[in-house]
Amino acid sequence: MYKFNGNGNNGHLAWILQRISGVAVAVCGVIIFIQIALNGGHAFSSWLLLPILAFGLWHAFSGFKMITDDYVECTSLRLILQIFYWIAGVAVGAIGLAAIMPFFG
Repeated sequence: MYKFNGNGNNGHLAWILQRISGVAVAVCGVIIFIQIALNGGHAFSSWLLLPILAFGLWHAFSGFKMITDDYVECTSLRLILQIFYWIAGVAVGAIGLAAIMPFFG
């Protein structure tokens, strides 16, 4: 059974940032898709890669955290999962940066 342990403003900022990051990922993705479609699949603005990586990582791992907060009751398991999310986020971010660096020169 769910037990509420916060106040009325608990998680409000995270909820707003989740929506903002989702819109940012969608906008960047649509712009890249249009550029690829117009250029025959050969070119797009590389400056969009960093925002889509940053906002995409934020959106994904913030979503994982929200799901964990909602459905994992055990505090120690929740902490272990959040540590795992941080490690995975840093690793995926480093791999993503390594993958997009050749596009910047």
